[in-house]
Amino acid sequence: MAGVLDAEPSADLLRTKYAELARKYAQLVERLDRRATHDLAVYRIGSFDARVGATALALVSSDEHIRLTNARFVQLARLLKGPLLPVEPANLAAYPDLRALVLAHADRMLIERVAAFDARYRDAASDALISLHLERTLQSGKPVVMVIAEDITDHARRDQELARTREAMLHRERLRVLGELAASIAHDLGNTLRGASFQLAILGDDSTPIEKRTEAVQAVGQRVELASEAIARLHDFAQTGSVRTAAVRLDRVVAQAAALVEIDFQAAAAPVDIRVSVPELPPVRGSAAELSLLFVNLLRNARDAMPEGGTVTVAAQRKNDSIVVTIADQGIGMSPEVQRRLFEPFFTTKGSRGTGLGLWLAAGTMQRLGGNIEASNRPRGGALFALTFPLKEFTQPRRSSAQRRAAGRRGPSAPGSGPSGRARRT
Repeated sequence: MAGVLDAEPSADLLRTKYAELARKYAQLVERLDRRATHDLAVYRIGSFDARVGATALALVSSDEHIRLTNARFVQLARLLKGPLLPVEPANLAAYPDLRALVLAHADRMLIERVAAFDARYRDAASDALISLHLERTLQSGKPVVMVIAEDITDHARRDQELARTREAMLHRERLRVLGELAASIAHDLGNTLRGASFQLAILGDDSTPIEKRTEAVQAVGQRVELASEAIARLHDFAQTGSVRTAAVRLDRVVAQAAALVEIDFQAAAAPVDIRVSVPELPPVRGSAAELSLLFVNLLRNARDAMPEGGTVTVAAQRKNDSIVVTIADQGIGMSPEVQRRLFEPFFTTKGSRGTGLGLWLAAGTMQRLGGNIEASNRPRGGALFALTFPLKEFTQPRRSSAQRRAAGRRGPSAPGSGPSGRARRT
């Protein structure tokens, strides 16, 4: 009986020790798991850092602490003296340093469960531009935020230099086209003035009947009106504005471009007609100056492709979330070699008469606006250029009462209306 009683405490003691060993084992496994997670994160950051040495990396844990950083992050945090001012989006708050900025955005992402976030900040002290990318992910079942920061000051400066160079090339191309159009309009004005001179000679003849005098006065008035319209179209093209993007109505830009080149087309040895079938369209993001030059160049290219004359057809339609404008000619089409090199800079089939910049600038304009331009041969002959513009939502600013009164004095502007001319709209 005593042996049985002694065995029971021994069994209880063994169970207690076993439970204690199990608890310690579980704690050890947990510590090893945390250590392995930490080592894995360090390995990932280290291996990533080896591939992108100029990129600063950090890992923000769910308890709002920067747990891991690479050497570049530490270096960048020391270089930025602050404050860091928001550039894009511009409505963000400013922060005294890089660590405060990273912790603030990571905290918001963890609370609001934001998957990813991108921003740009400028250091007020050094004028350095910093690109920031944050991604929310899971580490051992817990949310963390991976931070990627990069000094893009040199990239931004190169982009600005490229933009200035491109704008200068656009300006030179615009002046070249303007000079050629001015020559065509000057020739047309010469014919108009000679016709007006003939009508004035009729008025100077005292023997001319009153009916003929009335007709001569009306004819002079019509010729003066045509001359004024031609000069106004050329002036509008020259004064279109800057290359900054804004809301642009394609129907109006196309109508103005067609009216502008019409005199040039009719003065050619083999006259070319323009048929415009562009309905009222919602605005797209673009620059009226760039798009006006783009369509003028495409229309004149279509004219040059038809030495025997013909018709250029311009059409547009909305397709889902984009607008597609097509320009079709009845020319000889393009060879595979020409089609392959069509949008290369300085490539031209016009010899000394061409610069090879028009289509290259057009392709650059469309790419910058998020669209594209494509060229193909038509089944029945001729070439077809298709331009795709992505649709964007624009908020029109409210006009002041003074602006509304001024607009009322100028009179309403009909959608799609441009300078009047002989281009046919269907």
